[in-house]
Amino acid sequence: MDDTNQHVVESELTRRAFAQSMAGAAAVAAVGPAAADEDGTTSARTADVTPVDAAFTPSEWDVVGPFQYQRRGVETGWLFPEGGESAYATGERTPGDDQRFQSAFAGGATVTWKRASLGSGESSVPLDFSEHIDPTDGELTPLTGAPGLFDDFQDWFGVGGVLYGKGYAVAAFEMSERRRAVIETDASVAWLNGRRYEEPPAGVVLEAGTNYLLLKNTVVFGSGSVSVSFRPPRAPVEVNELASFRGTPQNVIVPDLRVGETTDRPASVRVTNTTGEERSPTLTFAPDSDLVEERTVTVDPPLAPFETRRVNTRLATTKPVPKRGASAAGVERSESVPGLAMTSTAAAEVGRSEAVANAAERSDGGSFAVRAASAGVRAVVAAGGATDERAVPLRIRTPEETRWQTTFVSRHDGSVQEFSIREPSGSSGPYDLIVSLHGANVPSINMAGANVQREDAYVVAPGARGPVNYDHEDLGRLDDLEAIREMKERFDVDEDGVYLTGHSMGGHGTWHVGLTNPDRFAGLAPSAGWTDHETYITTTYNRDELHTFPRLKAVKETALQKNLALPKTRNAADGTLPVFALHGGQDTAVPTMHPRTYLRALANRGLSVRGEVGERYSTPDPDAVDVAFLEVPGMSHWWDAGIGEGTDCVNHPDLRTFLRSTSRDPYPEHVHFFTTNLRVEHRKYWVAVHDQETVHAPTKVDARVTGDGLEIRAENVAVLSIDPRVFREAGVRVRGRPTATVNGDRIRLPGKGGRKRVYLDLRGEPSASRTEPDWPAIRKSPDRYGPLTEVHHDPYYLVYGTQGDDGETATNRNLANVRSQRLVQRARAQATVVPDTAVDDALMAEHNLVLFGRPSSNAVYRRLADGFPVEVGDGRAAVGDREYSGDLGVEFVYPNPEHPDNLVQVDTGTSLAGVRLTRVRNWIPTQKATADYAIYDDSVRYQRWNACRAAGFFDGEWNVDPELGYLRPNAVADGDD
Repeated sequence: MDDTNQHVVESELTRRAFAQSMAGAAAVAAVGPAAADEDGTTSARTADVTPVDAAFTPSEWDVVGPFQYQRRGVETGWLFPEGGESAYATGERTPGDDQRFQSAFAGGATVTWKRASLGSGESSVPLDFSEHIDPTDGELTPLTGAPGLFDDFQDWFGVGGVLYGKGYAVAAFEMSERRRAVIETDASVAWLNGRRYEEPPAGVVLEAGTNYLLLKNTVVFGSGSVSVSFRPPRAPVEVNELASFRGTPQNVIVPDLRVGETTDRPASVRVTNTTGEERSPTLTFAPDSDLVEERTVTVDPPLAPFETRRVNTRLATTKPVPKRGASAAGVERSESVPGLAMTSTAAAEVGRSEAVANAAERSDGGSFAVRAASAGVRAVVAAGGATDERAVPLRIRTPEETRWQTTFVSRHDGSVQEFSIREPSGSSGPYDLIVSLHGANVPSINMAGANVQREDAYVVAPGARGPVNYDHEDLGRLDDLEAIREMKERFDVDEDGVYLTGHSMGGHGTWHVGLTNPDRFAGLAPSAGWTDHETYITTTYNRDELHTFPRLKAVKETALQKNLALPKTRNAADGTLPVFALHGGQDTAVPTMHPRTYLRALANRGLSVRGEVGERYSTPDPDAVDVAFLEVPGMSHWWDAGIGEGTDCVNHPDLRTFLRSTSRDPYPEHVHFFTTNLRVEHRKYWVAVHDQETVHAPTKVDARVTGDGLEIRAENVAVLSIDPRVFREAGVRVRGRPTATVNGDRIRLPGKGGRKRVYLDLRGEPSASRTEPDWPAIRKSPDRYGPLTEVHHDPYYLVYGTQGDDGETATNRNLANVRSQRLVQRARAQATVVPDTAVDDALMAEHNLVLFGRPSSNAVYRRLADGFPVEVGDGRAAVGDREYSGDLGVEFVYPNPEHPDNLVQVDTGTSLAGVRLTRVRNWIPTQKATADYAIYDDSVRYQRWNACRAAGFFDGEWNVDPELGYLRPNAVADGDD
């Protein structure tokens, strides 16, 4: 994909990085519904609506909480049975003294609204509910014990059990006339007149009369705050503020410049359409700079109303970068400001542990100096005769500085992503490559800096979609692999000398990525790595676990298994993946039970495992042991005991010695491979699985080269292939024409020479051929598999329906914008929003599509509907032989009937109310259940997964198979919650 194409992306951390998510914001006292539809828009155009004169915040609020935090996947609403969040966000319900809500955190189990008033100029609403936790002042079981310690609640239920909660704030305020504004808030969710917002800033229309605002935010141990304001738009399209995180801007992605060198790399700038009209702005990057080439691009397709998009451009220097005197157009120079952006001679931190619990576990991790000249350029967006601009800092590295950040365009969604490099001190290759995965809230540049320079190895620290967002799973894992590919393309890297390491969340990523893609690495070295989400931060009384029927829960667990790393320890069973695990003995952020659990699993796979306690490991040699574990007494999460060069938890000398004592063998004699999803991984070394007997089920191949050819044991495999070069490279002499014995069946192979793969077809009578088997027209394959989230792993468009009335069009567009905001926040991803009228054959042939709306309101959905196995009509939905009625939300993914190489995801409903339910389900975060299809009722707001009337997976040919899901009878008993 061309680096300059214009699609959408956004960055994650912004103002609502973890520390700021302890605030909240907004909404209350009401006076009857606003004059707009539920989504806050009327048929009137907004282009000529007058903006507000000045920023303001409603002064009168009602707040309620705390409620239990439910993480990932499906958001839990707590304002039932009073109608839920949307009822308060439209004025259908208003806070009252007689309303009581159940809360597991509150003494007596219920909480009520209380009033909060703000003074002139104040914009932060207090969410302090600590009095509800123990109204007896010590007579009830506390959420916390002695200062700095966790008590019984915390110990039993884990960090997420009681640390995090949710609180609501509601406001009703009057406007004398219709006005445009931009909402700025640190709330995790904001509703205005029924429209939902998840990533500010966002353009909004305030209606004449009463407006209703509801905000939900995170509270910690029952208290926090939320800020909100409505301000005048600076322009029809704005350049978003940079939202710097640890000195690195998050709403622009730019490469570092290097003294004496030229640069030409992709960059991106995030912009927001503040109006209710489509806009086709131009973005000019680096005007009037004497160092960076001016580049102007037209945003195409146009920005949808209220859409935020990251616009791709390029940063190209016009000459080698000078050490001093670089252009600073529009940017103030600084010689002593601490941090990483626009500094010279400044010390900055290179590594910190994750923000955990009370954020006490943090460390400097060392320092480094930035001695180059600072520079900056401007990013100017123009639309409707008005412009807006931001100064973009550029970081310049001197020849002496060996670490720097670069960029690339993701082949998965066309977004600009980044990774950071530590260069070797040696002058000749080929070089080894140490892949260093960052921890939560640690930018990639800091992780690169935490690694000491090596003479014969590059270090690459992948960005993985942001400091925390994809935690090296799903898109984060794909970004890690893309960073490795980019390093191999740009530098002289030894293909068989790639080593995977990481700290904390990066340690988890080392387990996950290494065991998912085991043939890419010569060895793994997780440090302080947690194993999986369920054991790292648990949530008290998780509703998915408590409410869900066992067979329906089985569908949920099947959807999650692709991200579970512990079962994938089977991929190390053949001894091709040496492991050195390192952990501080007093790590309270990630207790040592995490790696110990993995060590037990690896030992059960038949590997030699030896753990030791001490500062040094006795024999750091992969020839002596398959898996080594060093537990260093007295050390916490991020630590340095002065054992070796650099910070020990990243650079421990025995860890390095162990890893670099081995190299990857591309043709090992023995391969053991495990997978559940062929799109996630379908091959290991010289063995590949192309078709399964049952999709989404555990699939195993144990293959060994013998004197006769191959001895293979396969489970849940229909078609596999082998690379015949293994007969020459594996070091085993094969006599005569080889055969493959598969599960006892002997198959004669078509010779042992050449490079063309040999396919073993196990369907029916086993056979071998150098020709790929004939496949059905559509099938689940390594290129197209499901479930729902896979639609985001190739270039896609978010398509809202425009064929209904104004209110339904606004609902569909809001659904698309919410999805876009989520992807912008979580994945720095492209998520271009377009109307159905913009989708032509050319676009459909090149992109996955996400369709929002009913068949009656989305023209693209209506065009493709007959080719889908899920039927949706007014008041009814059908899948397989089951039909369901009522106001239901429906979501499914399926190959495009007209372009089956691409996927279509549909977010729809049996009514407009059903369509709105799809806002509740969130397929974006990692470690959440996402099947191929789901039909659910409005109890999804409080029952979560158990609200599904039907959920499951299509079979290998994308047909409905009741055995791969759960289809309930249509009738649901009253009170089934």
